[in-house]
Amino acid sequence: MRRSWLKITACLIAGLYVAPAANSMQWSRPPSAAATLTGELPRVLASSKPEEAVVAALTAIRQNRLAEADKLVDALLDARPNYRLAHLLKGDLLMARAQPLATIGSAPIADEKLKDLRDEAAVRMARYNAPPPLSEIPANLLQLSSSQRFAVVVDASRSRLYLFRNDNGVPRYVLDFYITIGKLGFDKSREGDQRTPLGVYFVTNHMAREQLDKTYGQRAALYGVGAWPLSYPNDWDKQQGRTGSGIWLHGVPYDTYSRAPKASNGCVAMPNADMEALGSYLQANTPVVISPKVEWVSSEEWQRRREAARSSVEGWRRDWESLDTPRYLSHYAGEFKSGSMGLSEWKAQKTAVNAGKQWAKIKLDDVSLFDYPSADGSLLMANFAQDYKSSNLENRSQKRLYFRRHSSDWKIVYEAAAG
Repeated sequence: MRRSWLKITACLIAGLYVAPAANSMQWSRPPSAAATLTGELPRVLASSKPEEAVVAALTAIRQNRLAEADKLVDALLDARPNYRLAHLLKGDLLMARAQPLATIGSAPIADEKLKDLRDEAAVRMARYNAPPPLSEIPANLLQLSSSQRFAVVVDASRSRLYLFRNDNGVPRYVLDFYITIGKLGFDKSREGDQRTPLGVYFVTNHMAREQLDKTYGQRAALYGVGAWPLSYPNDWDKQQGRTGSGIWLHGVPYDTYSRAPKASNGCVAMPNADMEALGSYLQANTPVVISPKVEWVSSEEWQRRREAARSSVEGWRRDWESLDTPRYLSHYAGEFKSGSMGLSEWKAQKTAVNAGKQWAKIKLDDVSLFDYPSADGSLLMANFAQDYKSSNLENRSQKRLYFRRHSSDWKIVYEAAAG
């Protein structure tokens, strides 16, 4: 839905007072009062909300309000002298004094990355012209465990990252940011393919810039303020034969404000101020879902999918605990794997193990459920702590199950110990 210039500007003014961190983007319904870019507003906007300032400048240029655009761009360059897109817009505004502008980047600049800057402007504008339905919930986040205070969802095709907080199990929108992904897009499959992986990953730790400098020397400059490594490749990636490593959330070199939408070697990169803002919410085990395109669903539809996923996991647990081996094994698909073990070996092992037990009690704790991004969109991932007690064995472990839809049922296609 396209907004009028007055509504955009009014929304930006409101955002200056409600935003929790510099450069973060927290949205509220724009007030009806009109506003214009006068006085200190361009400077304040450029300093605290650079992306909104770019969008406002682009909107002003398109509506031929060049004086207002010029004030905004000058303020941007004062606040962020390394913002290359702002330099491009300044070139456009200078050229506009001689002739009408045909497109972004009309100025004859000797920059081979002109297309990258146009692409960045386009995806930033797209966020404003067609905002996501933030009252709805991303379908990927079906259940967060109590230990997961926040979760991240990346929309790879739209160069956007969303942060959600765990509100008693319900994901609630907090912030969103512009991001950079791999040079060749997404769906990573091998080492060095310059693609960003699709899947469900977890933050493993935080590498501050000082640590990066000690470890990587001059190469650390690529990561800006720091890095938050992700658990790629996960167990499903390995089962699918995907290779590679070192997929991180990280900042950008200090000599540039932001990078093009597709410019990394596979990581998710963000402007340094944005990375610091996001990093304040991240901790080990924070889920990061990277999807080709986020599906937003109503709370009613989300609840329906969540209950269906819970039912599948609970049915598996209940039937395993019952020691009714055929019924328990009915939860596994014909293509099931666990490491190098296929379904026939799995059936033989479980039949032998259950035959030696008089009773079993199985409890699942810290359960998180994700609609796992995949080519056919039919994977469900369950991650949990498993407390197993039986007549002759007790243990506690972390486990991960991957289900695939078969007709109207979910069947387990992979089972692994979660590290």
